[in-house]
Formats: sequence, C-alpha cells, structure tokens
Amino acid sequence: MGINVSDSFMETACSFLNCIHGGVPFKYLGLPVGANPRRMSTWVPLLDRLRNKLNSWGNKHLSLGGRLVLINSVLNSIQVFFLSFMKMPVHVLKKVTRIQREFLWGGVKGGKKLCWIKWRVVCQDKSRGGLGIRDLKAVNFSLLMKWRWRLLQNDEAALWKDVLVAKYGVYILHNVGWSSCPSPSFASLWWKDIRDLEACVVDRNWVLEKIVRRLGNGALTSFWNVIWVGDSSLRVRFPRLFSLSLQKEATVNEVVLASENGLCVWNFVWRRPLFQWEEESVSRLLELLEG
Repeated sequence: MGINVSDSFMETACSFLNCIHGGVPFKYLGLPVGANPRRMSTWVPLLDRLRNKLNSWGNKHLSLGGRLVLINSVLNSIQVFFLSFMKMPVHVLKKVTRIQREFLWGGVKGGKKLCWIKWRVVCQDKSRGGLGIRDLKAVNFSLLMKWRWRLLQNDEAALWKDVLVAKYGVYILHNVGWSSCPSPSFASLWWKDIRDLEACVVDRNWVLEKIVRRLGNGALTSFWNVIWVGDSSLRVRFPRLFSLSLQKEATVNEVVLASENGLCVWNFVWRRPLFQWEEESVSRLLELLEG
C-alpha cells in the first residue's frame, strides 16, 4: 500500500521487495482499517461472529440468568474492540440489539418471542429495576470519548497524537470543547465522529462542565468554557456576561493584563457598555477570581 505514489512505482517496488501490493480497507488485529464505519458491509463480520457464537450454544439448555451472563460477558465483549475505534451506526445498533433481545427472550434457537420488559429498562442497572445488560450506545460513546480524554493527557511520546496534530492542528491538544473549532474538509469519518460526540447526548456541554483544569500559566485554559475556578465554568455561572463578552474563546492568559502584588489585572472586552446590574455581576466575577 502506497501513499502519494503512482501505481507503476508501487508495482516496481513490490516486485523488487517480493511483496504483495495491498490496499484499503485491510484487516489489522481483526479491525477493518480504512473501512467506512457508516456502511453495513464494515459491520457484517461482527454480526456474523455474534450469530456464529449463538449457534455454538445451540445444544445447550440455558436459564434466563445464564443468558444474561452470556450477553454481558461474551456477546458484548466481541463488540468492544470494534466499538473502541468506530461509531456504530443506528441501523447496525438495531440489528445487534435485536440479536441480543431475541437471545435473551427466545433462547439459543432465537425466533420471535414475547419481550416481557422494554429493552431500555433491561439495560438499566439492577439497582434501578433493570437486568444489568450494558447499553451498547452508551458503551460505544464511552469508549470513543476515551480518545478525547487521551488528547487531554500530557503524553508527549504518543505517536498517534503527533499524527492527529499534524493533520488537524494543535488546537485539539488540551482542548475540552471542540464545538467551535473548525473541521477541515479532508477530515476522516473517524475524526468527524470523535469530534461530534457531544451531539450524541442531550446536554452537549456536559464535557465542559465535568472536567476541571489545572490553571498553570493559563495559555491552554479557556477563560469561559472550562472549569478552572469554582465548581462550574464561568459561562454557566455568568451567562449574561458570557453573552456580552467579545472574548468567548480567549484563554486565561489572554484576559489577564498583568499581575501586581499577587493580584491579577483583568481586561474584559464587552460588545456594549454594561448596565448597573451587569456591573454588579462583574464585581461578583472579580470576587470569585481574586478569592
């Protein structure tokens, strides 16, 4: 497989090296590298593995409790490797859920059986009245979000980070919220899925509101959008001031003019003069910052 080289060069190189000329997609550790995760054909091997595993249990008598254990420990574990790298499309999720549901209520022979409990209830924790089967959509979301979390870590030796930074820009490092960041036209489907994970949940700002930053010199910390002082982001705590600010994407060190005698001089830029009650909000903000 060559990158930015002609086919004739590849044929000559393969002949000289006595190797096979491959292409994408190709399998690596069972994962189809370079495949389109939004096509059903990419997920057919996974669906076949699930069905084959069910067929291998065809002559066994399994209780409901046994089927629950097998769904969580075997069927779900088969999918974890795929779900760690690719976002499962809705139509594939429905097929996998159907396989699990029919196995749970119909046994190893499957078929249409009466479902005694709604699937969303089945996927709830046992303490909440469910059966404890893991929700595949939530599992997929959690595993993909770990890539976002790794980008926040200070792992300088990670080669995959260097590749992503070279392709998409340094802003992806140490940046919690990507909703306002540009997405280039050449971005891969995998990157688009990772970037747009917030769209999978109702509260799209939950990532910003759950992660607390260590300030340091403030060069990598957004002033408004992440938690770095108090127990919530400043945009949540002072929504009116945030709407009036012309520095919505500014970092902390860009808002600080100077530091004198241990106290910071803050340079706020508003889109219009503030009313009296808005000035009071600024005073509360300064008290929080200086406290």
